[in-house]
Amino acid sequence: MKILVASVVSLTMLFFPLTTQAIHNKETKQSHDKIFLSKHIDDAGVRMAIHQGLDQPVDRTFYDNKNDIKVHFESLLTDDKETKLLLTFQSKKTNLKNYYVDNFEGDTKINLFVGNEQKKFLRCVGWGSRYYDSKENKVAKALSFESLKKYAGQEIRLEIENLTVYDNNKARKVKTIWPLDLKLDKSAMLKREFREINKEFNFEKETYKIKKVEFSPLETRVVVTGSDTKLHMDENGSKYRVMSKLEHKWLNSREVNKKYGYFVDNKKSGVFLKSAGEKVDPIFNKGEVEDTDDEYIMIFAPVKDRQDCILEVGYDIKIPLIN
Repeated sequence: MKILVASVVSLTMLFFPLTTQAIHNKETKQSHDKIFLSKHIDDAGVRMAIHQGLDQPVDRTFYDNKNDIKVHFESLLTDDKETKLLLTFQSKKTNLKNYYVDNFEGDTKINLFVGNEQKKFLRCVGWGSRYYDSKENKVAKALSFESLKKYAGQEIRLEIENLTVYDNNKARKVKTIWPLDLKLDKSAMLKREFREINKEFNFEKETYKIKKVEFSPLETRVVVTGSDTKLHMDENGSKYRVMSKLEHKWLNSREVNKKYGYFVDNKKSGVFLKSAGEKVDPIFNKGEVEDTDDEYIMIFAPVKDRQDCILEVGYDIKIPLIN
């Protein structure tokens, strides 16, 4: 299926009370989480969750002898819809500038092993976030894939299989296996709240309905259907998606910065949330996250007050996201 969509960022930092586990997590990771708290990781949900100490520390190192790459698994976050695995990799001999852990369009696969169960391939959730430090020849990656929440309390093995090198508009596969064995901490499993909405609004002569909103410490999802959100079919029977007018508006404020990746240009109109009087930016690296054939998902940073949340489309359309 061809999908014409896009992808990354949000800069709002919000604060919530820390649990005892969160305080412990935060204290144990001060030395190696700084890059994931910076604007170089263009996913506000990741930055906010780490700031609150909501991730499970991993702190494991693996050395890939064949490719001379030192891999450091830092921490993990998961809720009902996705998992974020935070890792860095570095090399003294191999130039890593164009080396990607790309499980969206590249050759990377994320495999899961639980007990004697057969290997399971974990599908990707968005592009994830990446930063390359040329001085240290080091890559930081917030890798996104499907939820591991149902394995809470169990011993599991994750394997990152293969890398992709993008160079001179060409791609090549680097064969490798990066393993990680860990026990998923039940207290680190994040909760997601689902709220049915069913509110209609008109935008540029199209009619849209907000079906539901999903709140998580990692993100806020607004699920809509509309007169121009459905899949199309070509003459060969292949399905493809054309950007709706609402999606174009959601992407309108997206800009690219060589230093920080995608970011929000606040001088442009777009689609935002407002919670407790504060603007909540989109997370553009999840632009490719899909739902059913006729639904479109807009993803934003976590909100401060779920009971005071408004969707703003352009300057004139404001829809309270309450039942």
